Amino acid sequence: MKQELTTRLLHRRNGSPRWNVFHRQLPVFSPLSLDAVRAAGGAVFRWRDAVSDVRSLLERQYVADAVLLCASGTDALRRALDLGAKGRPGTTVALPAYTCFDVATAAAGTDLKVVLYDIDPVTLSPNGESLERALRFGAQVVVVAPFCGIPVDWQGVAALASQAGALVIEDAAQGHGASWRGRQLGSLGDVSVLSFGRGKGWTGVAGGALLVRLGRGVTTEQPSLPGRIGASLAVVTRAAAQCALGRPEVYALPASVPGLGLGETRYRRPGAVHRMARAAAILIRETHAAAEREAAIRRRHARDYRRRIHFRPGVSAVSPPGDAVPGYLRMPIRLAGGLAGFAAPHRARRLGIASGYPSTLAALPAIRQRLVGDEQRWPGAEVLARELVTVPTHSRVSTGERDAIVELLNEHGATGD
Repeated sequence: MKQELTTRLLHRRNGSPRWNVFHRQLPVFSPLSLDAVRAAGGAVFRWRDAVSDVRSLLERQYVADAVLLCASGTDALRRALDLGAKGRPGTTVALPAYTCFDVATAAAGTDLKVVLYDIDPVTLSPNGESLERALRFGAQVVVVAPFCGIPVDWQGVAALASQAGALVIEDAAQGHGASWRGRQLGSLGDVSVLSFGRGKGWTGVAGGALLVRLGRGVTTEQPSLPGRIGASLAVVTRAAAQCALGRPEVYALPASVPGLGLGETRYRRPGAVHRMARAAAILIRETHAAAEREAAIRRRHARDYRRRIHFRPGVSAVSPPGDAVPGYLRMPIRLAGGLAGFAAPHRARRLGIASGYPSTLAALPAIRQRLVGDEQRWPGAEVLARELVTVPTHSRVSTGERDAIVELLNEHGATGD
């Protein structure tokens, strides 16, 4: 089987080489065309009111009373946390113990205390008992962050938060293309956050949105922007680089440069909150249709993986709620030993298989110094930090590469730990 897998990795079915030395599959792909980049370039030196277009589009698509456009999803989450705290220093926010480190960055940029709740490693939903303890301890704001567009048990979260009188912030940064009971992720929370950064399902290369549904006197004052031309120039430059390097044929080159940190999870210190650049808004508007098509492809590829992978002890599927449609920005799988559990981890990385987040939020100093509550361990989150890997689902993963991924996972499951 190993010989067959190696053959598939190195050759197409017609016998011609599949990969040159620079070929490495992207863990995630955000559709972005050169036409969209050229359109964004027009925003640098002349006025185009794409910002109003995007705000109106998001209000309609996600059923929001007010939309604030920010420079990043992290900035939007900071604004959401400030809104939830209502200007009261020391408000306690409940965060998932296992989530993107940018959530920690947003919390560190506020005046809030933090209590963590655990995650069910089978469903990736909040652990109900742990969330209930966090609310009993005094959390007035709850952040829910679905991983890779896997919807959580929203009914359970909403019921617990309602009983405690807590505001729910839905961090749907990875939720494009996913829904729960027919409602898109990003339309469920009292306040929702979207991200359009690199590697998201719907991209503007940069940018985030705060969607408010509180139904009362919410300010829509936008964050400040230090320089419109400079911010848009930076976005256009990054967009051009993403188009040039965001292909499997050349991705190995930037991925091999440690300073770029591609695919790495790092904690970043909070900075100032800024408004969305006009060029980012144009990219968001121009890539909307392509993002919808890409989401359908991701769901189809994930269904194919679930049908063909032999799940068994050591290779465990994540089970979304039955009333949910996952977006599968990447497909999460629990693997004994994580990425290191493969006999040849470099082969898995070359196919675009990636590790999850390397630790719980409790391990980050910026969270530890704000941490309150009586819970000392988050066993579900710790399991995920050890075992979770993600499999690429996007349109640039070829049929042969998907076959190789399935064989690699089935080989691991067959040989054990």
